[in-house]
Amino acid sequence: MPDANRDDAPRTLASPTPLGERNPVIDILRGFAVFGILLVNFPGSEAARSGAADDAVRKLLSLLVSGKFYTTFSFLFGLGFAIQFLRAQARGQRVVPVYLRRMAALFLIGLAHAVLIWPGDVLMVYAFMGLFLIPFRKRSARVLLPAVLLVLAGEYYLWTTERTFLVRDVVPRIVHPELEQEAEVQKFLVYDENREAGRQLRAATRSGTYVDAVVARFNVWRLSNRYLFRNIWVSSFAMFLIGMYAGRSGLLRWPLARAVLVRRVMWIALPIFLGLGILNTYGPQLLGSLYFKIHWKVTAVAWIVHAPAGSLFYISAILTVLALRSHWIPRLAPLGAVGRMPLTNYLLQSVAGTLLYYGYGLGLQLKLGFLSGLLLAMGVFAVQIVLSRWWLGKFQYGPAEWLWRSATYGRRQPMMRIRATEPAVADAAR
Repeated sequence: MPDANRDDAPRTLASPTPLGERNPVIDILRGFAVFGILLVNFPGSEAARSGAADDAVRKLLSLLVSGKFYTTFSFLFGLGFAIQFLRAQARGQRVVPVYLRRMAALFLIGLAHAVLIWPGDVLMVYAFMGLFLIPFRKRSARVLLPAVLLVLAGEYYLWTTERTFLVRDVVPRIVHPELEQEAEVQKFLVYDENREAGRQLRAATRSGTYVDAVVARFNVWRLSNRYLFRNIWVSSFAMFLIGMYAGRSGLLRWPLARAVLVRRVMWIALPIFLGLGILNTYGPQLLGSLYFKIHWKVTAVAWIVHAPAGSLFYISAILTVLALRSHWIPRLAPLGAVGRMPLTNYLLQSVAGTLLYYGYGLGLQLKLGFLSGLLLAMGVFAVQIVLSRWWLGKFQYGPAEWLWRSATYGRRQPMMRIRATEPAVADAAR
């Protein structure tokens, strides 16, 4: 801890949050989000679809799950940064140097994940977008909430723009008709090269060796870096900002005191989430030919808004239940155990998925329908609950969390579990 008598001493957040200061409600939310991510990443195959049951499962997952849980993680990401900043501010410490190391370490873990295990990594995205939270760390709600609307408007612009944005597009250059024509040809070649890399990756994961898949995944990652907005999920950043607002307002620290606000969010988000989600998922069935007369820019709004609305509904509903029925907190401890080591469980899901689905594993990619894929995902999550509870009975952190913390703070963190002698403080959160 810095010497309070030394004003010239460098002040940084030099150690992680103590284990006893965890907020069990946040761990439960994280565990819930891990489960949702698993359901999305263990899809069935259209080739193995066997009838009405598979169709019903696919549409229900689209309505209730798809897009709602990476945004929930985004909310928790922004929340965690806000709490980290407030904790550092209370101690007179600087949070930015440690936060930058934290994001750099997360990016490297994500890169290893994307190349060695699975290309659908979100960790690099979070690490990159997380840098843009730094200018907002001292901003009030008057800035954060309008910024959310601007961010979502920016996503709408990206959705409705037919241009392909490349990194070189931000470099100032002289506009000339012949050069513009050449640039368009180059963009087509870039698109074609990326499509071929994707085809090679699919072939490698279906019938190639593990080494073939690693090489193909690296090539996909390398080529994707040419796209300016390839590694930005705009709706996730909007949820970052909402999470920051929740953290700064003490929404999860005093849920009973903010119960009215939480319930209001829940009842506002519910009809938006379900209404737009039903339009997206069941529109052709319910509206028939009228659905196809809706302008595609209107349906783009539905796609952009309904996922964050679903995430806010789930978060506020869980907070409402746990605030009014606090006895459910220990009952949901198994879910919280998964949420205490979310990075480890996220990576384990990818390992399990690739070994189950890919050709160098059991090769189930084209053999499972949507219902069987759902049942498989639920079985994997049950195993994760058991493993998480067993591991945390012996150790303080999951192995990936330990690696991340050690890299962030520049020294090896204690791994073995230390029995707490004081009651846990429920209003800090990591």
